[in-house]
Amino acid sequence: QITNGTLDVKKLMKTWILHKGFPLVTVFRKGKIISVQQEKFLHRVEPENWTSDASYLWDIPLTYITNSCNLTYCNNAYLLDQKLGM
Repeated sequence: QITNGTLDVKKLMKTWILHKGFPLVTVFRKGKIISVQQEKFLHRVEPENWTSDASYLWDIPLTYITNSCNLTYCNNAYLLDQKLGM
């Protein structure tokens, strides 16, 4: 109901439930262009617990506001479901 049918909540939640750890989302700005990147957050890497994080991608719903948008009428939403986006 909250997503108004715009997101596959079951698919989105699988990435959060089945992956160990958390994603680190980094936002880059170059002029008017904004891009985001996700990667697996690693505080400490222990050799016996290390696994390749190449397949660790989360479905991350993002919302954002710009100068031309106020909170009441702003509906800028994006689903980050790959390593680089926007």
